[in-house]
Amino acid sequence: MHWADEIAQTLIKKHPNTQVFTCACGISPSGVVHIGNFREIITAYFVGKGLKDLGKDVRFIYSWDSFDRLRKIAKGIPLDEKYIGMPYSEVPDPFGTEKSYEDHFEKPLMDALKEIGIDCEFIFQSKEYKSGRYVKGIVESLKKRKQIYDIMMKFKTQSASDEERENYVPLELYCQKCGHDFTKITKISDDSTKLDYVCKCGNSGTVDVTKDFCVKLVWKVDWPMRWREEGVMFEPGGRDHSSQGGSYQVSSVIAKEIFGIEPPEYRMYDFINLKGQTKKISSSSGTDMSPQTLLKVYEPAVMLWMFTRFLPEKSFDIAMDSDVLKTYHEFDRMYAQYKSGQCDEMVKRIMELALSTTTEKDFVPVDASLIASFAPIVNFDLDLLTELFKKLGQNWTKEQIKPRFERITHWLKTYCPEQIVNLLDSKNDEFYNTLSDEEKGWIKTLKNEIQNKNLSLEDMQSLLYDIPKLNGEMDKARQKRFFEIVYNLLIGLNKGPRLYLFLTALNKNEIIKLLDF
Repeated sequence: MHWADEIAQTLIKKHPNTQVFTCACGISPSGVVHIGNFREIITAYFVGKGLKDLGKDVRFIYSWDSFDRLRKIAKGIPLDEKYIGMPYSEVPDPFGTEKSYEDHFEKPLMDALKEIGIDCEFIFQSKEYKSGRYVKGIVESLKKRKQIYDIMMKFKTQSASDEERENYVPLELYCQKCGHDFTKITKISDDSTKLDYVCKCGNSGTVDVTKDFCVKLVWKVDWPMRWREEGVMFEPGGRDHSSQGGSYQVSSVIAKEIFGIEPPEYRMYDFINLKGQTKKISSSSGTDMSPQTLLKVYEPAVMLWMFTRFLPEKSFDIAMDSDVLKTYHEFDRMYAQYKSGQCDEMVKRIMELALSTTTEKDFVPVDASLIASFAPIVNFDLDLLTELFKKLGQNWTKEQIKPRFERITHWLKTYCPEQIVNLLDSKNDEFYNTLSDEEKGWIKTLKNEIQNKNLSLEDMQSLLYDIPKLNGEMDKARQKRFFEIVYNLLIGLNKGPRLYLFLTALNKNEIIKLLDF
């Protein structure tokens, strides 16, 4: 059984009388939402899909923790450090294109999810806190602050202190004058609704948490409070939240003992790496490996396929190098098995989930390797490429080719320009002059055959293997040498696209011009 279906079945067993299941995920908009963060979304999405396929209704929510404080300036973000300590929603957009820092980093992910086809209910925590929605949970937490302190200390190595316990407050307070959280709470009213505070900026005052909405619960209290508020039944979390004594374990105890609820079903997910990179992808590093970046190279179905193949707790690499073509090839091979019905139940389910946001009847897996080989030859002209493929017997329409064509073109130009193959502008005399008489004879034969005959794909393939034979027998070394010679004379490289396809697809006159010595 697929891991998403296992979790879905577990949820149904735990909540047999429930029809609507809430699956949740979320993140602070601290910087670029990268593919590691995306794994949280996609894990919750797949579990939700498993529930839907079992006949349940699903509420899929994504929380933007926009009322969190800006902790540090991520690499590459032109922002003054004076904004550190303010909520993301109150920090200006450093690039000046959106209303706030929050908006700048939220919008790309929301656009990417729309492009993929994932529907999500977005919850903006800055708005929720400022609306007064969480007043009950805040007051409750303040009244039980000493119990919360005791729970927190059970998971820490240092000893508890009576003074710390007496002064512990499970929230952050944003100064009503400067907007930062460089504040210290000096007094809590008997009914736990009013807080006296002083700020590093020199301001002091009293906040009524029932109407002055400038406080936010600390993460390990905020999380379970929102589980209760939203009725969350499943939420994944990263490795950092999942360790012994980590956020999930602490928050689970607080959920039970402070808020009186059972914590949601949980699944840890591991990191995603870029193939060839050893450092962890993170927003603070400034790595722009976002879902939108990935969508410029991979189709939505291929993206989902990459994630659904692996257990959430298994790390895996995503390629942006030459293995992009290998990824497409492996996807297409599994898709062919799925469409033919010649696959096991696991492969079938993987493909169902991968294609869950794609209109299958319109989906055509055009060969990405062919696009990579021939798009540069026609100067990335989609119309010419469509005609060229027809010569090769591939009757794909322009509309069918376009989705992968755009992605493979972007990948070639951005990540692998060395893979772009173009015909030489003129004859490679220097290389030709290094050939033996026999090798020159091979090229003369090839040129004459192409010039005088209309060769089919099969004819061209036979010709290429017949020319370098030795006494009528195939010789691997001679065959390899012949191919190298032809590639060098046409594109100036030792290897290139599949040669029989290449020669059949190209304009006959262009080939003759480069082989006519």
